[in-house]
Amino acid sequence: MHQAAAAKAHGSGHATASMPDDGKEEAVPAAWHGSVRAAVEGPTPDQAWALLGDFCSLDRWVPSVQTCRRLEGAEGQPGCVRYCAGPVNKAKAAAAAAGEGEGEAEAVAGWSKERLVEFDRAARRYSYEVVETNKGFGRYAATLRVEPDPAGCAVAWSFEADPVRGWTLEGFVGFLDELARGVARRLEEEIMSRN
Repeated sequence: MHQAAAAKAHGSGHATASMPDDGKEEAVPAAWHGSVRAAVEGPTPDQAWALLGDFCSLDRWVPSVQTCRRLEGAEGQPGCVRYCAGPVNKAKAAAAAAGEGEGEAEAVAGWSKERLVEFDRAARRYSYEVVETNKGFGRYAATLRVEPDPAGCAVAWSFEADPVRGWTLEGFVGFLDELARGVARRLEEEIMSRN
């Protein structure tokens, strides 16, 4: 049975003030912070990391990613850039629904280019940042970890981002929580089917 820990939203999402050149205060959205964790029943952390540790294989583990391929750099080395694409782009659909984009409000394919920033095989984690996307992100950086858990292991994601167009912080963390649980299910199926 899956045991997904409750998603934790660490940022307030409230506006903060800054002083532009004209001396007037201007509202700037606060950075979002959050983390999610999903238990994987059966597999050990090393078994799960053997599969998830491949930076350019996200399409095998994340149901909403249909394509993931290396664009530049070496796999597992900082500087490696992957291209990920999938069927849903909530930011584009929200903009279309608000009449800000061309076309009707419908699901639009989303894509991103993500750069590996840190890769720690011993700690079973890597960090990456979005360098280009059509998903409404400004700054987005995340860390994926495989951790020990009484069930076997757990997949954990933490992130820091500018607010994402078309999302609330709570909705975005909920989406990542569902994503982590989907990854946990796929790992269970893949690893346990081998045993």
